Amino acid sequence: MSTPLTEQDVLVVGGASGIGRTVARAFADEGARVMIADLQEEPKSDGDPTHEVITAEGGDASFVDINLRDMASVQAAVDATVDEFGGIDTVFNSAGAITRGRIEDTDEEAMELVVDVNLTGPMRLAKATLPVLSESEGALINISSEAAERAVPDLPVYCASKGGVNQLTRQLAVEYGDETVNINAIAPGTTKTAMNEEVRENDPEWVERRQDAIPIGKLNEPEDIANLATFLASENGAKIHGTVVNIDGGTTAQ
Repeated sequence: MSTPLTEQDVLVVGGASGIGRTVARAFADEGARVMIADLQEEPKSDGDPTHEVITAEGGDASFVDINLRDMASVQAAVDATVDEFGGIDTVFNSAGAITRGRIEDTDEEAMELVVDVNLTGPMRLAKATLPVLSESEGALINISSEAAERAVPDLPVYCASKGGVNQLTRQLAVEYGDETVNINAIAPGTTKTAMNEEVRENDPEWVERRQDAIPIGKLNEPEDIANLATFLASENGAKIHGTVVNIDGGTTAQ
């Protein structure tokens, strides 16, 4: 892929909050036009909607509703992005769901939610976007997790769903490589987001335990993932293909 970020049209799914919000702002800072796709415009933490923040900072961004559990919604969001931008150069998907507890204590509704959002959702998104990305010779970047490669207590469904994301990424990369679509996944370790903000603020021992489990002793900042995402979407990352890039401070190397 050779389109500079300053000329790119980017779809960020899950861009209202967390990692997706930071990634969307990073692409906008590089000069890309960004479509934020999420279940709701408002972030899970305090602040204005991501597309409004980008616009206020002089960037170019819009918002579209998306529900990864509904193929019609996914296709409508992709179509709306193409209608507004004329095409899509990069798709970044950070939408996700999690349920905690031993498998015997996890009800089927929770299982179905996590698998549908985390694994079937990326399949739906790939189905809708790969024909567009084939035309632009673009990039598809999935968010996986360190939990895809190691067993994490109380996260059986999440671990399984993210393991599936890794394999889906590899399979699509092989299948679509000759169409010059660059397909990878980013697998973060524990990252400072709204999802864990409360526990970080109220449970210093949790933070200490997490840091002690990481060889470099530091949690990820959302900007760490954003920097990697913009690199993978750039010409500099064009030869990285079919790869799950761990960004976990060495946790999965242990």
